[in-house]
Amino acid sequence: MRKKYRRIFFRGKCIDNDDPLRLGRIRAIPKTENNDNIEKANEYVEWDYNDPFLYLPLIPVFNYSPPKIDEYVHLIYSDLDKKQSNDRFYVGGVFSSPTRMKYDTYDSAVSNLDFGSRNKKYQNLKDVEEIKGVYAHPNDVSLYGRGNADIVIQDDTVVIRAGKNKDYDRNSLPLINNKRAFLQLTQYGKSTQYAEGEKKYVLRFEENKLKKLVEYDIITSDSAGNNVVGVIYIYNLKQSPGIESSQMNFSTEVTFKSLSTIINCGATGSPITIQRFSEIINDTLNNLIDKSSLSDLIDEDTTDIQIIGPSRFDAGQIFPLFYRFEKNTYNNLTQTSDKIRVNNLMSQIRTNPSQTNNGYGLVYSKKRETTVPIKPVTEEIIPQQTKRIDKSVSIMGADEIYFISHESQKPSSTSKIDMENTLYRIDENKVADEIEPKTSSMVRGEELFDIIGLIVRFLATHTHAFPGLAPVPISHDGTNVADLLQELLISSEKVLNKKIRIN
Repeated sequence: MRKKYRRIFFRGKCIDNDDPLRLGRIRAIPKTENNDNIEKANEYVEWDYNDPFLYLPLIPVFNYSPPKIDEYVHLIYSDLDKKQSNDRFYVGGVFSSPTRMKYDTYDSAVSNLDFGSRNKKYQNLKDVEEIKGVYAHPNDVSLYGRGNADIVIQDDTVVIRAGKNKDYDRNSLPLINNKRAFLQLTQYGKSTQYAEGEKKYVLRFEENKLKKLVEYDIITSDSAGNNVVGVIYIYNLKQSPGIESSQMNFSTEVTFKSLSTIINCGATGSPITIQRFSEIINDTLNNLIDKSSLSDLIDEDTTDIQIIGPSRFDAGQIFPLFYRFEKNTYNNLTQTSDKIRVNNLMSQIRTNPSQTNNGYGLVYSKKRETTVPIKPVTEEIIPQQTKRIDKSVSIMGADEIYFISHESQKPSSTSKIDMENTLYRIDENKVADEIEPKTSSMVRGEELFDIIGLIVRFLATHTHAFPGLAPVPISHDGTNVADLLQELLISSEKVLNKKIRIN
């Protein structure tokens, strides 16, 4: 005969978590029982010994994490035949998603149980780059808070974090917050040491972002393909994010552009020949490169060109420049019999006789370089050496950091910082009203020594023209009074860190 197994865990909903004994007990309604019968069978006072809805935490009170009201809990009984005995326990329940830990009602929390199989499921979070690091890695140990604070324990690191993610609602994700407050304690197994820097000449591309894009296009053509109506577009390219000159080619997608000038070719009269269209394109490029102007394109006898928009340009906003056939039209025409005409046109377009890719290319400067120049530059090489050595490091970060001693007092303050009623947490208004005015900025050591060194050098090397007169403004080692006064003027910003304070 097959043995019948009995249920171990029972579903419940928390109805009260304000335990007067502060033992983490809760009052919960069993969702698999007839609660009316339970209540009628007992005369009780809430939280009293005989309260039939009172459950003790199964996890020790050292790990204090009672559920919120209306949240799901697991209910456990020492004796299933005596469920109304006082040996009733609970374990914190399941959640529909870690993004719902702040608050997840009973009806939502059961989504991943058989009982909630019809509930809408939340999305997977494993490969969502925008929240990477908000939740602990599977191989690490973590103690989560309900909001954006937690403790993460890795093999060699402990991180205490607050503000790890930005505020979010139930329809969004907890995006990472790089400006979180944190304390990191780490035991590194190595130490990287740097020697004094050495200056060497190295070859580097003189890389600049493109500033102009010139595209030419065939709008219409006759049946024989000998005559066309064409257009030339001149675009200004945005510098942020921009396109590096070396990364641009015929098929590069350009989205950060604004149209500056349109040159209609053959549009005002009869269509023009392919030969004439190529001449106009080459003249346009040459005028841009040499004169930063299109004014020479049109004279009294010109009837086949119309310029719409500026014809003069700032010389500093021309280079680097890239030109090409409008790529969408090119892709369409080269799939048809027009391919010969397109190739014929492109074969006649060039800005430098030495270039091989007729019809498109880079013009880096007025010198008409077709590639990004390489030039020698001075670069500081800092040798580094990594040694295997145990090294412990403590790192603290936040927008503002306060180091407070109960026994210390800021000299200019009339009293110590009052820490009364701050045992559980220090609120922002306490920081603004009490802690900020009674603390002082921390000093940056190296910057302070720079100013002290400047003062000492001047004192040690200065002279007086005559006894009783002020010192000569420039001392023997070149230190001068103007530099000294300037350093003192900016010292409050340079030497003091107003975001790290002590009392």
